[in-house]
Amino acid sequence: MAAGGYGLRRDYFWWFLATLLGFWTLLSPDLLRPYVDPKLQNYFVMGGLFTAGVALGFFRPDRPWRWAVASILLLPPADVVGLLRNPQLTALEVAHVLRHLTLQAPSYLLYALPVLAGAYLGSFLSAGSDLY
Repeated sequence: MAAGGYGLRRDYFWWFLATLLGFWTLLSPDLLRPYVDPKLQNYFVMGGLFTAGVALGFFRPDRPWRWAVASILLLPPADVVGLLRNPQLTALEVAHVLRHLTLQAPSYLLYALPVLAGAYLGSFLSAGSDLY
């Protein structure tokens, strides 16, 4: 069996946890709205992503970049669902969806940065990894 396939199979649980970070990114501003000033919401979201990245990198230190990738996997489909649920749209074309996703791509990368930094920090702290 290929090493990559074995690693993916072994890490299903961790991939699932990293993908749940996408839900944190999507849901936390709505959950924090009644309690936190809107200016502080991004700090809580980014801090949570960073902390989760540290934990993922610490417990699974090999190839820490994959946790940043996994954390943004759900963001594009969630944006498409948000477009489809918009009652003001009468027709939705593929070009419109692609344009929207292209415009949102920098924000996806912005949400991946704290996870990436945290995962590499956690990987470094675990002191049992090859940082590549």
